[in-house]
Amino acid sequence: MITAPFIARWQVGPIVDGRFEGAWVLDDETLFSGHYPGAAILPGFFLVEGLAQAAIAAVGGALMLKEIVRCRFHSPSAPGERLTARFDLTDVGAGTTRVAVGVRGCADVADVVMLLAPSVVGAALPVPSPPRQQAATVGRQLDAVFVSRALPHRSPMLLIDDATIFEVPAERFSLVARRHIVQGAPWTAQGRRYPSILIAESFGQACGVLRAGTAPSSELREAKKLPVVAKLVGVRFIDDVDVGDILEHHVRLLARTGEGAVFSGQTLVKERVVLEVGRIVAALSTSPRGP
Repeated sequence: MITAPFIARWQVGPIVDGRFEGAWVLDDETLFSGHYPGAAILPGFFLVEGLAQAAIAAVGGALMLKEIVRCRFHSPSAPGERLTARFDLTDVGAGTTRVAVGVRGCADVADVVMLLAPSVVGAALPVPSPPRQQAATVGRQLDAVFVSRALPHRSPMLLIDDATIFEVPAERFSLVARRHIVQGAPWTAQGRRYPSILIAESFGQACGVLRAGTAPSSELREAKKLPVVAKLVGVRFIDDVDVGDILEHHVRLLARTGEGAVFSGQTLVKERVVLEVGRIVAALSTSPRGP
């Protein structure tokens, strides 16, 4: 099993007709470390991971989160907040369980549909890798300084090292961002497998870098505005990542409307696809209490 970045301490009720309820108090300060300093909110992908942990414990067996089918975030959650969730479990065959969850805290938090499936090493199906940029395409390098200015994340939650932006003729901007999973970094001490939910979080940050790197100067991120994920569609966890690997996020900007943007793409490790993202809808929030 892939080592989780944290353990969600749920209090859950009994399963009745495939349904159960649970409560999770966000009193673990490590959940918020570096996200975001001065305006801490729970990372959206951490919320999904916590929900998956509750469902896996309820179903039993060696299961893992295989796909976020869809997720709509309504309002971020703050430290100390008590979340309640209603889970609806459906067996869809081949050992796979469909989980639909509605989450509420101080306000409506999220609606999530995910798939849990058996964890089988080496069972990932091959996925075509994205086409490489043409040699004639000139990329604009974005170093660690730019990344730290573009994103409000800080250690240990800053998960992008550097990136390159490409402007492909007749298409929108694309980006290749990198993250080296080094030994001794957070979440690497318990084993060689790297938590898959952090791969997705790193991809989401790559989307933020692409947005900032292609924004006109009048739209660059203001200090009081925080980038948040508003919606996820078709996020598939395909294969494991080991300590020492380099994540290579291939991100495409699909649409841009004001302060919102839509992205898709894949994450590769040595030409092997480990994550596939159908769509991420991102926005800027003027308040940590709303997307």
